[in-house]
Amino acid sequence: MIAQALTDNHSAQTVNKKPALSAINAEQVRPHSALKKGASNKFSKAAEQYNSHANVQKQAASDLFKLINTQPHNQNKLCVDLGAGPLVNTSQLNKQYGQVIAIDLSLNMLKSAALTNPKVCADMDNLPLQANSIDVVFSNFAVQWSANFEKLMQALYKSLKPGGQAYISTVVAGSLNEIKTAFAALDNRSHINTFNTHAYINQSVQKAGFSINSSQKVIYTDCYSSPLKAIKSIKAIGATTQNHANSRQGLLTKSALQRVCKAYPLLNNQACVSYHVVLLSLKKPITNT
Repeated sequence: MIAQALTDNHSAQTVNKKPALSAINAEQVRPHSALKKGASNKFSKAAEQYNSHANVQKQAASDLFKLINTQPHNQNKLCVDLGAGPLVNTSQLNKQYGQVIAIDLSLNMLKSAALTNPKVCADMDNLPLQANSIDVVFSNFAVQWSANFEKLMQALYKSLKPGGQAYISTVVAGSLNEIKTAFAALDNRSHINTFNTHAYINQSVQKAGFSINSSQKVIYTDCYSSPLKAIKSIKAIGATTQNHANSRQGLLTKSALQRVCKAYPLLNNQACVSYHVVLLSLKKPITNT
């Protein structure tokens, strides 16, 4: 089942060399752009500390799992955990589905996990998946890093079997506004990622052909005792990766960092970081209408 789902893709690398993954060309992942390469490096560096800092991601995953239809026949299904990171959700998915493939851009993230699930290091914008081969796609806090969300949704739709399900959480516009406000005191350059709007997310999944079972926007917030800790928190999970070219390059000087921290908006003497997240439950229709 797994071997049939994976194509011979030059941009993918299998971490655990299982016979079932023989269709994957075992080469080092090759991100499509300098931005993707930078993303891979930052997430790899964050691998060791990711689990202890990914509080908001854990909240989103918990809400995403509530959308999954837990039926006995799920044990016959093949699931892809897209953007699996250190496989923090894969263990739960193993309880839901018969087989789970973990896919992530960061090789270090995948290697940091002790689970024996098939692991594939690949770019989500060049997925090594056969058409009509997957029953379920699960993706938590990952698809916002896609270079082209609309094309990614089309690729996921193509890889799913008719009747297949997709459970996705993605960060959208409005996120990290506190960070944006603080850095505005420094210059007018962009210091945070550019995220899609909720409306664009819905339009893209429908354009791909999906039926939307639910599309809910939720705001998750992490609060810290100081602005510096708040800023470091997004670095600790690799979220300082910027998905556009109009960003400030280089490290901040001590004085610049002090200016940013002084301008950071406080709520009850705490420095908060907010994430606007859309939770999606999607279905590929059995027949086109």
